[in-house]
Amino acid sequence: MEPRKILIVEDSHPSREYLTELVQILGFQAHPVMQKADFLSDLNLHNPDVLLLGSRPNPGQMKAFARVVELENNSLPIICITGGSDGNGMELQALPSGDNICYLPESFNPEDLKLAIHRLITASQDGEYEMLNETIVGGSNAMVEIKKNILRLGKSDVTVLITGESGTGKELVARAIHDLSLRAQKPFVKVNSAALPDNLIESELFGYEKGAFTGAWRSKPGKFLLAHSGTLLLDEIGEISLHLQPKLLQVLEDSELSALGSTTNAKIDVRVLASTNSDLRQGVEKGRFRADLFYRLNVNSNHNPPLRDRMEDIAPLCKHFLKKHSTLNGTEEVEINGTILEQMHRYAWPGNVRELENTLKSFSVLRDEESFYAKLRNQHSVADSVSGLVPEHMAPLAKGYSGEPIARLPLKEVTKMAARKAETDTILEVLSYTRWNRRKTASLLKISYKALLNKIKEYEIEKQYRELNRELAKGQRSPASAETSAWEGVRGPGSMGIKH
Repeated sequence: MEPRKILIVEDSHPSREYLTELVQILGFQAHPVMQKADFLSDLNLHNPDVLLLGSRPNPGQMKAFARVVELENNSLPIICITGGSDGNGMELQALPSGDNICYLPESFNPEDLKLAIHRLITASQDGEYEMLNETIVGGSNAMVEIKKNILRLGKSDVTVLITGESGTGKELVARAIHDLSLRAQKPFVKVNSAALPDNLIESELFGYEKGAFTGAWRSKPGKFLLAHSGTLLLDEIGEISLHLQPKLLQVLEDSELSALGSTTNAKIDVRVLASTNSDLRQGVEKGRFRADLFYRLNVNSNHNPPLRDRMEDIAPLCKHFLKKHSTLNGTEEVEINGTILEQMHRYAWPGNVRELENTLKSFSVLRDEESFYAKLRNQHSVADSVSGLVPEHMAPLAKGYSGEPIARLPLKEVTKMAARKAETDTILEVLSYTRWNRRKTASLLKISYKALLNKIKEYEIEKQYRELNRELAKGQRSPASAETSAWEGVRGPGSMGIKH
């Protein structure tokens, strides 16, 4: 494990050398700098675990320290070496008090410094972890590792690629990383790369000058400038077009950009986080995503596992969401009984945590256990297929493509197959209902138009549709079994009661 970083702020050269050597002997990284009124740049550059203020800072410097600490990072552990032997110098009044601040006399014992560093770091980590537990719910091994990763990533200023299926909480992780960074008090800006067409995404990211194109009646800053000094989340980064990727790479490399219609470059200070539910490595192999951009984004990574791989988190998630929505609705908190919870553990949750929350949101309003139980029974899942709780056309999901019993297949492969089959069937149903109006279909499914086109291509849905029609023409399959009319106003598999 990399040693903890200590930023030493000391004006006296001999004292700075002494503190640097001592900190290194104690087993920490030392980053000595001169005392100055504006040392925020040093904090951003070194991203220390502890700030060590050298002896006898003058009142003006102490006020500067206090202001920076209060405004920029009031949880940063601080050790202040005072000018008096009793550790109660008058200059201490300029520093804010708190659990994250420790004062040592000028004649301190080296062991006291070591203990102070360890105590402050431990207290800081405990507080940060407690904060994470309030926003990122779950105690499974996977979630514990994610929280540890967030704590590590929050301390740095590097680019992070956040991966995971839709609905696994990628934006939540991004916000947590931002909230734990030195940029926490600065803007957090999100741009959904999949929600904007190619002709708009460039101006949205980089901005434009007045007269840059027809309709540009005034200048508009882009998301990068809006996020200046803060964090920018590039959501669904895999959907960005190839022609835009080189410019994005250039901005990331040079930390400067040129708005559309501008002849000058603007310097930016932005931490970039990116998220995707697609396999970017596969995109690189197929020529849909630049390799150099992928490696630039993937400096550090965080993968959110699907809910089906951490079923032990369902119970605490249920408690969290029911409390949340009961509070929002101003109603009494409801509880999930054991029978319903058992059924929830048998469902694959292809929509992951987002689907779970929406389901519980409905339950917190309706408060009807029977209807809630019926909804769960109508969901697509392998377990329900085996027990006959879902329609017949879903039964083949309980077997592999070769007809092998489910017990012979790895569980992850089965659930992955089930989720893919459920998505394919639902997309086919809605496409049939909209008479292949893809934009209307995307709207009903609440996904972007581009994402729908990608799924149609990936799942070979047009091919399946043609084969289905051939079966119908030959009389090998009845219309009733070919189309479950969830979209004709009847609650069907995966529809969660959507009516038209």
